[in-house]
Amino acid sequence: MAEHLADHRQELIMSVLSARGECRTKQLAAQFQSSEMTLRRDLAELEKRGLLRRVHGGAVLLNRDVDFVQRRDLGQAQKQWVGRAATRLLKSGQTVYLDAGTTACEMARAIAQGLPEVSDLSIVTHGISIAGELAGRTPYQLQLIGGDIYQNALSTVGPVALAQIAKLNIDVFFLAPGAVDSHAGWTNSNLIEATVKRAVVARSKTVVSICDSAKWGQESFATIVPLEGVSRWVVDRGLPPDGVAAAKAAGITLCYAEGL
Repeated sequence: MAEHLADHRQELIMSVLSARGECRTKQLAAQFQSSEMTLRRDLAELEKRGLLRRVHGGAVLLNRDVDFVQRRDLGQAQKQWVGRAATRLLKSGQTVYLDAGTTACEMARAIAQGLPEVSDLSIVTHGISIAGELAGRTPYQLQLIGGDIYQNALSTVGPVALAQIAKLNIDVFFLAPGAVDSHAGWTNSNLIEATVKRAVVARSKTVVSICDSAKWGQESFATIVPLEGVSRWVVDRGLPPDGVAAAKAAGITLCYAEGL
């Protein structure tokens, strides 16, 4: 349990850094209701993993666009809960689009473990890691969007990807944003990736966000859609009251995952 709490705090720290580029230990302690000593240990661990550089009184982000492998190791438990819970929304006969991202990767792993009640499914993705989790492991139809490879997200982007997406008719898009707040909506750290996500939104009947609570109250570089652009949000129970209130005000149905 203590390890899960540490992972969750570190995910929160990285969300703050992704939005602001820097953080102060005193501010983090007040925001997360943790001791400064605990936060300094978290910062030291994140520095060991090459995600930040500690400075006097806090830390700065080394790379505002944190790569896939580093993000995968943060908040792993919450992402697993959210990914597994999202599979409950799948129905036979659907064409679904799985976003690129670490939470979507957990959803793909849950699908690969088997969905007894879903006999027929078409899955589309621009996530190379997503396709890798599913290829040869499910009976479902799988399509990987082509294009230029964006290394940090292990995804395909660019004109070729956008042209293919423009021809799709998608029932449900499982969106994996980098951050969310009531002002900026659902955001991503990279404009190229956000452009692909917006293109998928435009071709989808329904958009479901798979986004753990650590990303609430944060803002990344590029907006994907406003808060009300999502109809359902699969989230762990760590979502604070202001996040719950904002979601309800935007007409979003909250689907809680196991765990916190």
